[in-house]
Amino acid sequence: MTNDSSRHDELFELLSDLVDSELPPARAERLRDLLRDDPEAQDLYLEFMKLHAHLHLAYDSGAGAADMPGGSSMPLKPLSISPFEAAESGAIADELDINAGAHPAGRFWPSPLVIGWALAGLFAIALLIVSRPVEPRKSQVATRPLEKVELSNGLAVVVKATGARWKTSGGRVPKEGDLLPQCRLDVAEGRVMLSMLSGVTVIVEGPADIELLSMDRITCHRGKLRTKVPEGAEGFVVTGPNSAVIDLGTEFGININQDGKSRGKVFKGEVEAALIGTTGSMRRSQIIKEESEAFEIDPGTGFIGPLRAPEEFVTTTNSDLAPLVLAPGYRDSILAAHPKCYWRFDSLRDGKIANEVTDAAPLLAIGPIKLAGTSNDNRCVVFGSGENDQYLRMDGSWKPDKSRGFAIELWFQSDMIGHAALAGLLAPKDTTNHLTLLELTSSSRRTLFPPASVRSLYRWPASRGGGENVFSSNIYIPYRWHHVVTQLAADRMELYLDGVLQTSQPIERRGSEVCQFLLGRLSTLTGSDTIHHTGYRRPFVGLMDEVALYDRPLSSEEVRAHLHFAARPGRAD
Repeated sequence: MTNDSSRHDELFELLSDLVDSELPPARAERLRDLLRDDPEAQDLYLEFMKLHAHLHLAYDSGAGAADMPGGSSMPLKPLSISPFEAAESGAIADELDINAGAHPAGRFWPSPLVIGWALAGLFAIALLIVSRPVEPRKSQVATRPLEKVELSNGLAVVVKATGARWKTSGGRVPKEGDLLPQCRLDVAEGRVMLSMLSGVTVIVEGPADIELLSMDRITCHRGKLRTKVPEGAEGFVVTGPNSAVIDLGTEFGININQDGKSRGKVFKGEVEAALIGTTGSMRRSQIIKEESEAFEIDPGTGFIGPLRAPEEFVTTTNSDLAPLVLAPGYRDSILAAHPKCYWRFDSLRDGKIANEVTDAAPLLAIGPIKLAGTSNDNRCVVFGSGENDQYLRMDGSWKPDKSRGFAIELWFQSDMIGHAALAGLLAPKDTTNHLTLLELTSSSRRTLFPPASVRSLYRWPASRGGGENVFSSNIYIPYRWHHVVTQLAADRMELYLDGVLQTSQPIERRGSEVCQFLLGRLSTLTGSDTIHHTGYRRPFVGLMDEVALYDRPLSSEEVRAHLHFAARPGRAD
């Protein structure tokens, strides 16, 4: 945090709010982000909480509340906390690697015993507020978050954990947003949704014992699961005791009982059900199609065929995609930055999305584009699943200023990890040549892209290949709103994700040209035109909101200011 006064101020404001009241989830998550992997921020956190502990001792006699720097106040009496809660919160402190015993040399503190009790209570209170609420447990066993996983070792992201209770040996349990490496997961109860970095969605229903082996293979030792395999990720395999189900482009469910028998159902597409020998090779298999009955694999008898008894399978997860919640003032903040274009998606009339900038071009809705939310909410645009030919296009063209640069800013919420185009500037007479492209990545054998990242591309002149690339170091998580800015300054490319500069790369920018602006798709090719150009679809599935174009780059302060409006509850004005 050295020489970054804005981060210092933001952290101080969050800590002040933390001791006064419970933080909203978005602001609590932001505090965790500021503290994680930043020793200086952690030191400031410790000093702040130590000062509160000291003032608790000084003002515990019943005097009035003590004023704190930044506008917070000290309660009259210390708060109490159970040993179980203290054990859990201490584990969170371990995750951040904060040394709670450190303090500057030469500074006087009350007796270690007294200050220790005060610190224990305050640290537990603070960290419990910052951490996500957990479901009630049947037994009070302290648990610890997973250790941070490098993207190169990651296989899947925990998207949702609804009522999940985990069986663990080391006390470490996954939480929503965690990146998982090769590991074994024992879900005692509840429902867990995983997004493999290849784009495959896996829903696990406890009690279940599964093992992540690779991005395209898991083992289910027992329990129920359901998988959805998108286009481009075909070949996903779920193995059981001496059995396997191989995806052939589908959505299917599998139940594996204690007796080792597998029961399955194809909801869409087809699979290959197989018996596996002791060497791991296939002994026998059968193609099962969507219109077929539920099937059974019995390794004991070698049977593969129709299910001989009724069976219930995991149901699909109801979509939790929800409109973006913004505090009042967001619109004014964007307009004060003087965008060239700004679309809020508050209405869709005659196939057009109005521009908030006076006399600027609307967006044209191509395909089954619709809006989510009510007139009382901040509405957003929906890119539905299975609609490859839908996108939004600016009604007219735009030529970025070659000397000043430009910026593209938007919010998105994806329903899966997948290779999908968010926004692009394309040559108007060639629907596959890009000047700039902003897209999401997934694991692919055909590219060197890091998976689950945001990619920004710049080419000049606009073309189909080559160019300068930058990728986010942080991953995007399905079913969460993310704020992204990609921009060109005079000689640099920059990419921001959720207010944090992910990467900055020097470039030789030689010029600019007239472009068309697209959202939600790689190109304007549709229908039969895509038969020989399947790589030029990359449709985005999810929600998008608050899209703005600027004929200059944004400052880091402006980017953080725009993000700030989504960190507080309230309705957008």
